[in-house]
Amino acid sequence: AIADEMKGTIAEAMDANLDNYFGLYLLTSLMNEWNGDAIIAKLDQFSPAVRETKLAGEIREHAEAKKNTDVGSKYVDIILPDAEGNEIALSSVVGEGKYVLLDFWASWCGPCMGEVPHLKKTYDEFRKKGFEIYGVSFDEDRGDWLGAVEQNGMNWLHVSEVKGFDNQAAKDYAIQGIPSNFLIDGQGTIVAKNLRGEALYEKISELLAQ
Repeated sequence: AIADEMKGTIAEAMDANLDNYFGLYLLTSLMNEWNGDAIIAKLDQFSPAVRETKLAGEIREHAEAKKNTDVGSKYVDIILPDAEGNEIALSSVVGEGKYVLLDFWASWCGPCMGEVPHLKKTYDEFRKKGFEIYGVSFDEDRGDWLGAVEQNGMNWLHVSEVKGFDNQAAKDYAIQGIPSNFLIDGQGTIVAKNLRGEALYEKISELLAQ
């Protein structure tokens, strides 16, 4: 409730400052919760001078990328190296009769590691029934990345350039914060986003029962 109240206060302040840079800055703190169309619609309410700033251009670019990865959109392929340096494409695991969770995470991210038990539970139960996880780590230390995978028994596909957020996948999927995930069906369509906790298990159970 406190978080919702805070977001409401920020939104009111933003709407009162659509003619200046401060309002635009406030938009950056809200847009992680919005879809691409909503971000662009709000951006277009700002004054022409504000819309011409560099930050406005970056926000619009981010929003367009987010539109491309909203629920109902086709997934954007990713090709990144695994622990042995072999490039593994997301498209290599997406296929008919399967559901693939594209999971962005890092070992230093507390909420990400808090999701691991839920990921393991879902993966262990449904991997033989058509469920796969393609994990993209935003770690900057190879040892931290692979150590977390081994210590936590995360026995699914893992890839990383070990450069934090500095990778094309983060840009293509408009990732501002982690954990973030995208559920892709057998036709390559994104059918859900940011499934946390038991919501992931429930969604996969429902889809594979159809």
